[in-house]
Amino acid sequence: MNGVETKEKSPMGLKVKIPELIMILMSFAFARVGFYEYFYTVGIAYVGSLYEKTEIRKWSILFATLGVFSLMRFDVGTLKYVLMIGLISLVRKWLEMNHKECTLQNQLVSTFASIFLVDLLSTLIQGFNLYTCAICIVEALVGMALTYIFACGTSIILQRRQTPLTSKESISITIMLALAVAGALDFYISVPICKEIYFRDMVAYIILIAVTYLGGANKGVTMGIVMSSLLVIIGYISPAFVAIYALTALVGGVFLPIGKWGVILGGLIGQLVGFSIFNGGRLDWSLIGAYGIAAVISFIIPKNYFGIASWFLEKSIEQNEQIHLERIQRIMTTRLKHIVRGFEQLGDSFEKVRPKRMEFTPKDMRNIIEDTGEKLCVDCSMKQFCWVQDLKTTYQHAYEMIDTFKDKGFISEASIPPLFKEHCPNASNFAYVMSFKLDLLRQNTMWHNRFIENRALMAEQLKAVSTTLNSLVNEIEKEIYFNKEEENLLKENLLAQGIHLKDAMVLENKGKIQSIEIYTSKQDDDYPDIMASVIEDTLGYKVALESMMSREENYEYKWKIKNTYRVTAGYAICAKEEISGDVYTFMEVDDDQYLLALADGMGSGRVAYEESAATIEMLEDFMESGFRKDLAVRMINSALILNDDDEVFSTVDVTLIDRKTGMAEFLKAGAATSFILHDGDVMPIRMNSLPIGIVKDVDLEIKHVQLHDGDILIMITDGILEASGDILGKEKTFKHFILECKGQAPQYMADYLMEKSRDLLGVQVGDDMTIIVARIWKEH
Repeated sequence: MNGVETKEKSPMGLKVKIPELIMILMSFAFARVGFYEYFYTVGIAYVGSLYEKTEIRKWSILFATLGVFSLMRFDVGTLKYVLMIGLISLVRKWLEMNHKECTLQNQLVSTFASIFLVDLLSTLIQGFNLYTCAICIVEALVGMALTYIFACGTSIILQRRQTPLTSKESISITIMLALAVAGALDFYISVPICKEIYFRDMVAYIILIAVTYLGGANKGVTMGIVMSSLLVIIGYISPAFVAIYALTALVGGVFLPIGKWGVILGGLIGQLVGFSIFNGGRLDWSLIGAYGIAAVISFIIPKNYFGIASWFLEKSIEQNEQIHLERIQRIMTTRLKHIVRGFEQLGDSFEKVRPKRMEFTPKDMRNIIEDTGEKLCVDCSMKQFCWVQDLKTTYQHAYEMIDTFKDKGFISEASIPPLFKEHCPNASNFAYVMSFKLDLLRQNTMWHNRFIENRALMAEQLKAVSTTLNSLVNEIEKEIYFNKEEENLLKENLLAQGIHLKDAMVLENKGKIQSIEIYTSKQDDDYPDIMASVIEDTLGYKVALESMMSREENYEYKWKIKNTYRVTAGYAICAKEEISGDVYTFMEVDDDQYLLALADGMGSGRVAYEESAATIEMLEDFMESGFRKDLAVRMINSALILNDDDEVFSTVDVTLIDRKTGMAEFLKAGAATSFILHDGDVMPIRMNSLPIGIVKDVDLEIKHVQLHDGDILIMITDGILEASGDILGKEKTFKHFILECKGQAPQYMADYLMEKSRDLLGVQVGDDMTIIVARIWKEH
């Protein structure tokens, strides 16, 4: 595909160019792709698309036929698709004999007719009805559509295209590459740690790395979703891996500016994140090993990927502000919309579960009775009496034993009805076998219910990710714009102050300025002070320099709006054992949000600490990734319930302060009361809810409180308020401690309140105790 005219000689003596050889070999792989192990229309459509050259037409038919037979399914279905290939071959032979040219139009008709006629013949033989007739028409239409799609891609390869692909061509190539992976012959090599590394996984990752490196995250994510979705359809991987493939490409694309090794490293990070979120935290060492080999091979492959790198080049565009905005929106929204759709579809698929079955059905019980009788009574001399003459009594005794099993969980010797024991020579064995089968059915029912619950939890997590990403897409697509009026005014004032200005951009979101970027052709030590003064006078905002970068002789100053409020925090911890089971965090989530959180794991000591630490770490990651507080807590709840080891639950106390407005949002899941000190008065913040990790549908309540300059927020774990020595009343005593404190520095107050709480207990500490104190005040 790099334009070289060198010819390769195939093992059968056919001289073909490399692109043509690739096309022929791909017909073998495409013929092996079947949907739901029944429809192998892809191979027929691909043969229909290879009509341009005579030699390719002939050899593709042979290799497609071999691909069908390689499935090792010598039945009517296999014969049906071989006949379709044969019909296409006969039509082409007729066209050649009559000196007619093979065109896309007549090949579309040929493909449709071949599929429809063979399907129709098959249904007539096996039993004709309207439904099977409709399936014939649908498969023929799908085959014709795929032929058109493949024809676009095969033309690009055969022409050794050296120019960027259009959207239609990109779709065609993406689908063809994904199908080639799906239909490849699979084998594995045994490697320590990774155990088995499969060839198909390795090829998939090579393609994913190449597309992400050459086309960026947008095309990489598209390839990942399409390729993994096809692998799901053919039953090769589970649906959860669609998200893992997408994250691999997405994070790899984020590291694209670093180069090929950045894409590979980012892809590995994305894959590990995907395993942690969508694979229950379990690493698939086989896939990691395949990715490692793919990474090595990708390093060896030339940067131009044998000439196909030109397919992914972007066309030059005029660099003005409006086009710049449109480009930002296009890249970000298209990059994310594919992922949103993937997560939505995964969530929908996981929600489609059957209702839980909590009890034995009459059919279950009847089947167990009959199955037990068939195994134990077949050669019994009493069979005629028990199962024909006195059948009603036999069933009555069996149901009595089943009732005993429901009550006790087993059928003992004493539980066998006396009359049954008297008549049946094998009564003990009958009771034992039936008890065993009932226990097995109960276990299966329990696992069935657990499986349904896990699917529902996974659906909830996928929906949460989809909601968050969709919000981000809408925000980027609809609400980000450049304020032209303010930009022009700012440019005039900067030029008037002697700034060697090249450009200035004022980026707004939701009616608020998010950032101001100023580009100059010269750097001066006085520029930051001058710019800050001009921005404040022109726009009326106090700003802070976020970053300054230089590229050759271009200099970029990025400014952000200063927040109205500032937050500082302190903490105090008292552990019941050597390690406290309480874990806290306070941090800036983004430019205008401040997060304070407490988690109290079940019990105390290291086990409780690990539970709390995991909860806080997940909360930090989710919040920094843009998840809403409630969605973040729900995802953590699902993760804890899905834990296979033990019951794990934790209280969660979250406060998010908007540093622009001073509005505080409180969310509690089983957490203790928080307190706000305002103008000498203490206001409690209480909510009634269960800790996370107990029930699937966690009930979350959010309260909003407007904070003011000088307000102090106190968050505590339940070890403070549940002290057995609190003889004055839990909250009342702690309120008194707050009002009694003379200093208002957060760290001083935290230490003071902890000291007073410990003094109240004396030497006894019944639980871990943690206090966070935060103070908010206006910036000046």
